Parts: sequence; C-alpha cells; structure tokens
Amino acid sequence: MTEISKNILLISGSGRNIGKTSFIRRVIAQNADKKPVAIKITPHFHEPTDGLVAVSINDGFRVYQETNNSSDKDSSLFLQAGAEKVFYIQTSDLYLNEAFSYIANLLSAQQPVIVESAALRKYIVPGLYIFIQKKDEDTKQSALEMQKLADRSIDSESGQFSIDPALLTFNQTWKL
Repeated sequence: MTEISKNILLISGSGRNIGKTSFIRRVIAQNADKKPVAIKITPHFHEPTDGLVAVSINDGFRVYQETNNSSDKDSSLFLQAGAEKVFYIQTSDLYLNEAFSYIANLLSAQQPVIVESAALRKYIVPGLYIFIQKKDEDTKQSALEMQKLADRSIDSESGQFSIDPALLTFNQTWKL
C-alpha cells in the first residue's frame, strides 16, 4: 500500500451505468476554480478515440491525455465539466499500481485529483473514497469488497444521489 494521498478523491461503484460519471462531473463543476485533474482508469484495452493523446504506451498499461472536449466519452465529459486536465488509463490490475504511480509523478500533490477506478483503493489510501451504488440493487461480490473500504457509500437513482455531489469540496484535502 502506498502513502495516503489527501488530494485524491476516489470514486468507484457497484457496476456500469450507475451514475459515476454524472457524480464526478458535478464534483468537477463545483471545484473547477481549483483546477482539478480527472483520471479515468479502465481494465479494458481498445484503440484510442479522437482526442486521446498518448502519454505512455507499454506492455502493461497505456496512459492518454484527453484533448477532445466535445465528445460523449467520459474523459471528454470531465473536460466539459471544468477539469484542467484529464487522463485516461487502460491497464490490468497487475499493472494498475505502476500505471497510477506513473501518472502521479506528473501531478502536483496540492492539486485536487478525482479518479474513477474500480480497483485503485487496493493500492492507495485517498483523501476520500466514495462508493456509488444503484438504490435497491444488489452489489456484485467483487464490488462489495471495495465498498467495505469506502469512506461513504452513496445511493444513485435516476441521476439523483443520496448525497449532493456539490457538497464535496477541496481545500488541501477532500471534504464532504
């Protein structure tokens, strides 16, 4: 386990299409004046879309910077919400720590960072870790393990959240 990273807000959830991107966009918009960096981490490898500029490509992981602020991809939506920079990482769990360490070296420890990742909590202790789940829906076993590590679990239903994303603020660390 690496050191505690107070400037990192980690978001994960019980599955796909539960509102993680919407939640993150609202947090970014609320904190845009602090110039947050957003990072989306996925275990799926595929060809980059327009606007993804390669930062590091190797056998274990790929890191891209998003430059397209007009698509409907999550990384582009983070730029649209007001993130100063957005990085998109493709990596297996085996290389996740190495990939994140690579990108962390490019960031300031004073800048707010918002990360969407299902497994990163295994390797870092963020300033705040939020787990999002669909209201009244069972959580799969692998996600339950991550939920146990969360500082807060938030229910999501039709674009609404049990905790308002605007309540998350950054002042040297993430606070709810």
